[in-house]
Amino acid sequence: MTRRLTMFMAVAILAAPMAAAQISGEGGPIRVNADTSEVMERQRQVVLIDNVDIMQGTARLRADRVTLNYGPGQGEQSTGMGGFGDIQSMVAEGEVFYVTPDLKATGDVGTYDAEADTITLTGDVVLVRGEDVATGRRLVMRLEEGRTTLDGGDGQVQFNITPRENTAAATAETAPAAEEATSEEETEASN
Repeated sequence: MTRRLTMFMAVAILAAPMAAAQISGEGGPIRVNADTSEVMERQRQVVLIDNVDIMQGTARLRADRVTLNYGPGQGEQSTGMGGFGDIQSMVAEGEVFYVTPDLKATGDVGTYDAEADTITLTGDVVLVRGEDVATGRRLVMRLEEGRTTLDGGDGQVQFNITPRENTAAATAETAPAAEEATSEEETEASN
């Protein structure tokens, strides 16, 4: 029964018209997986529990529990019954991971606000971009603007930045050794 409900949720969410963003600045269909889901149509709410994995475009959100609040679907009356409309807000709790090709962010609680087009992570926040790592208490990502703000809360934001020239120099130093090892392996293989 749980698997059927989860499959129903995924199909229903994919079939619904979506707003431009949701969890990804690029928009598009949303795929949802969870161990358990509960739909409360009158409250316009879906609760996803355990192993929640939400994907849209190249963005992915994972958490222990996610609550989706949605608006009315196209032509829907105010009864709350019918299909899923656009997601208006989302709250993710428990080991929240948000990943895009540009960044990886973790926190204790994550929220999505459609009106503001923002994703906010709070708690023990870690933000990783390439080899750079930043920590703080509150991360706000403005999706359409491509703007990210990290706040230290009562403390300071901390960064560990790896300059590109150090990365390029390290790569250049290891490249000849790797080429040399490959040449030796090729020589041994031909013998």
